[in-house]
Amino acid sequence: MKVIRRNRRQKENKRKNIIIAIAIFLAAVVIFLGIFWAFRQLSVPRFVLSDKAEELLGCDIKDGETSKCDVAVGDIRLLKFADDVDVRQLDFVSSNEDVIRVDSGGRVDAIKEGVASVSAEGFGFEGTCEFTVTAENAQEPTEITSAITENLSIVEKNKENGEKGLYRITVNRRTNVTTVYTYNEKGEYLVPVRAMVSSCGAGGSDITPTGTFSIYFKERWHPLFGDCFGQYVTGFNNEYLFHSVPYYTESADDLETEEYNKLSTNASQGCVRLSVSDAKWIYDNCPLDTQVEVIDKDEKYDALGKPLSIKIDESIGWDPTDPDEKNPLLKNEPKISGAEDIEIYAGDEFNPLENITAIDTCKNDITDKIEMYQNVLPDKTGVYYITYYVNDALNKTAKETIKVTVK
Repeated sequence: MKVIRRNRRQKENKRKNIIIAIAIFLAAVVIFLGIFWAFRQLSVPRFVLSDKAEELLGCDIKDGETSKCDVAVGDIRLLKFADDVDVRQLDFVSSNEDVIRVDSGGRVDAIKEGVASVSAEGFGFEGTCEFTVTAENAQEPTEITSAITENLSIVEKNKENGEKGLYRITVNRRTNVTTVYTYNEKGEYLVPVRAMVSSCGAGGSDITPTGTFSIYFKERWHPLFGDCFGQYVTGFNNEYLFHSVPYYTESADDLETEEYNKLSTNASQGCVRLSVSDAKWIYDNCPLDTQVEVIDKDEKYDALGKPLSIKIDESIGWDPTDPDEKNPLLKNEPKISGAEDIEIYAGDEFNPLENITAIDTCKNDITDKIEMYQNVLPDKTGVYYITYYVNDALNKTAKETIKVTVK
């Protein structure tokens, strides 16, 4: 009998050990999968936006509540939840996908005018966001320029006032930035409205003098030093002028392209070089006696920062910002390539930027400037959308949207 009981205890102990070993193994697997899952999620790019597009976020959705969000046709939003809500556990449904489309990651697209609700449900969570979609924000055709513009509503208000000169111009010869200011409620010219990339004097005898001056003459084409010519010429200090990059002749297709590619650096014989559109803007908008101040200070004195400058191929004889209807570059646009609908399986490695490239208006590679509007969850089956967006140095944009199906 003792031998039988001993054998029975040994069998029970062996069974317990097996159960414990299985439990430990399963726990280890769960821990490993958890770590792997967390790593995968950290490595997946999410809803990435530029600073100026931060307003695209902001449609909060809370458990047991109905929130509201106003959008325009073409807008993109991302539903926002409390930190303890796991988006992977939620299902999203639009009440009218012709008006509002929602993908499996909580990205919302405004398709056409109307009202539609998006509901989110799962694991004890239930919330709704009601969207009112208005007409697409109309944008007036604008000039082709690299200039940075702000505070235009203040300019319009001051135009209606009309009591004093609308603008003052500051040229920073150290940073090669020309900034235009309008006046505030106190009449002080402290409101920046336009920043333009420039090329001031190269140095030595070719330097742009500092001081305060006034615009005293204008000429459509004007001879420059070195047997060349400038477009939209505005004089502000004796022989010192605002003008386009030099041309070999008085012909808009005869640009000195090597000099154009020096914009944003000290390169002139003392004048202030600008792109054609920026030189034309001063020519058109700043009348005689407009004050011009030339300073030599660091970048913190450039109120709107320094715009980018675009590079052109040496075979191109046109300034890409020239509004002349004969300019072959006017029809050029930045372009995103490689954006195609794809299918992946849940758990597959996924790089949304793989094979995606971009060029600017002048065919320079700007792939590194691509931004994404996306929230693909590669471990959650469903349909997602990614929008690729790029803005070039001439403020022209390209946008492509693809569908990602996770099976």
